[in-house]
Amino acid sequence: MNRPLIVAIIGAIVVIAAIALNFILGGGDEETSPAQTSQQQENAINSSPPASTPISKCVKPSFDVVRINPFGDSVMAGRGAPNGTVKILDDGKPIGEAKADSRGEWVFVPTSALPPGSRQLSLAMIVEGCDKLLSESVVVLVVPESGKDIAGMPSEQEAKALALKVSRDGSKPSQVMQTPSESGDKFSLTVDVVDYDETGRLGVSGHAVPSAKVHVYLNNNHMGGTVSLDNGAWNLISKKTVSPGVYTLRADHVDDSGKVLARVTMPFSKSDFAGELKPGTFIIVKPGHSLWRLAHKKYGSGFNYSVIYEANKEQIDNPDLIYPGQVFTLPD
Repeated sequence: MNRPLIVAIIGAIVVIAAIALNFILGGGDEETSPAQTSQQQENAINSSPPASTPISKCVKPSFDVVRINPFGDSVMAGRGAPNGTVKILDDGKPIGEAKADSRGEWVFVPTSALPPGSRQLSLAMIVEGCDKLLSESVVVLVVPESGKDIAGMPSEQEAKALALKVSRDGSKPSQVMQTPSESGDKFSLTVDVVDYDETGRLGVSGHAVPSAKVHVYLNNNHMGGTVSLDNGAWNLISKKTVSPGVYTLRADHVDDSGKVLARVTMPFSKSDFAGELKPGTFIIVKPGHSLWRLAHKKYGSGFNYSVIYEANKEQIDNPDLIYPGQVFTLPD
């Protein structure tokens, strides 16, 4: 046999052997059906890492900072939806707006000073593709008159304003954003607000050194613990309800071993909340009552406090100051 013929025969044997080996190992030279191809694609999709869930752009606006000097000049800042427009409302009326940046942060500096008196600041945000977004909290702001403190009493000292952030639905403790007299010791432990609702659920908030472990006690009974934020603010809502009575409230800043580093103790009185408030009836003011609470109980919204105020303004010098023993009519 000549050499080319031998090479051809060897090549044919190699090809036949390769086909046979493929048949034995791979189950034949069968083509993949369209159904199998579709199934493989589906399996590949299911086995691939899931795509990250996009963050909702419909973020409600919130206050982070409200600062005001004795002359009424103020600055406000907060967060909301990225690139959205924040409208600042004073008792529901717009006083200005600010544009949030790509991180959702915004700053607003009013062009005119806020006049003395009390007001409620809130936020509304306009974002394309979202319904109107309202802030979950409002800021109750009290600006004292010249020569007076926030209670309206004559004062020789320069009085500062009070800014208090209040949750609309009471789900979070109220938070003091600015006090009339601020301590110079940034490491001190404070209890700024003690609040409760009609069910007796107690909320406490204050300030401490950042990342401080704070434990709260009522008559030496542990209510719970929390950790202060980077700005030192802390808050706690009790899981248990509190019955009417007089208590001793205590807050401890402790280290990892439980050693007390700072302590604040104060008396606290929890009174009965108003019962069912019917139209045309009267209510006797008790400790713990406020126009906001009474309006929320009767009308379903604290923003309707002005209804009670207008009906009883002859005996109310300041809507933020009502006293136990006063008798208020509750109009329709």
